Amino acid sequence: MQKISLFVILTVILTMPMAFGQEETLGAQKISLTSDNTAYQEGDVITITGQIEKVIPGMPVTLQVFFEKNLLQVSQVKVSQDGKFTDTFTAAGPQWQNEGTVTINAGYGGQDTELNIEFFKNTTGEFTSNYEVKIPAGGTFDVQYTMKGGIISSMDLNQKNLSLEINISTSSDGNLNINLPRDSIDSINNNGQDIDFIVLMYEGNTEIPIQTDFRNIDSEDQFRSINIPVKNGDTKIEIIGTHVVPEFGTIAMIVLAVAIVSIIAVSAKSRLSIMPRI
Repeated sequence: MQKISLFVILTVILTMPMAFGQEETLGAQKISLTSDNTAYQEGDVITITGQIEKVIPGMPVTLQVFFEKNLLQVSQVKVSQDGKFTDTFTAAGPQWQNEGTVTINAGYGGQDTELNIEFFKNTTGEFTSNYEVKIPAGGTFDVQYTMKGGIISSMDLNQKNLSLEINISTSSDGNLNINLPRDSIDSINNNGQDIDFIVLMYEGNTEIPIQTDFRNIDSEDQFRSINIPVKNGDTKIEIIGTHVVPEFGTIAMIVLAVAIVSIIAVSAKSRLSIMPRI
């Protein structure tokens, strides 16, 4: 009995320091990981920041960047005394060939955590899709676009606001690269010179839009191309110009012309009716 008891006591004593040491260094170790954006284009600089709950002196964080199961790059990042770390890298090079979800893994002291971001190839000035916009009461026009980070569910012409309203569904941050035909929507001053469109962004279910910055890509005789940044959660974009296509299209223009002629005729009769008789 004494031999058994001594064996049990020795076993407990030998195992206690190991369990205690693991609790101090790893235990419930927590690693937080964030990025400065949720989606990036080719050539963007990606900034990763994180926080270690329990710092192990002299131990760096290992950051690994994966596309699917392929390792794109790896780095050792120094951890500050308060547990913070940061690293930057550029989304460019022979490894960054495919669009999709990129996984960033942070490993520290036997623990790890992951963060997913979206990567898009730079397609500025390229248009891969086409949307047919209806002109109220007659006619249509085509709008070429490329959408990153979401999809376009509809495009509608708002002739009252002189704008193109674009309803979107987003899955991440991204951008809309859109080609606007001048005959359908444009923004010019009294001298016929180009001026900037006004771009409004609607977030979530809000009815109050926020004016957003955009980038002019190209300006030609027939088209103007702009690139609009999109955030995850955005639901609608409104592009406002100085004029849009005629209010009711070709058929209504004929009706309008007939109406104008009728008004002139009525006016002529009125003038004749009030002339003094000779």
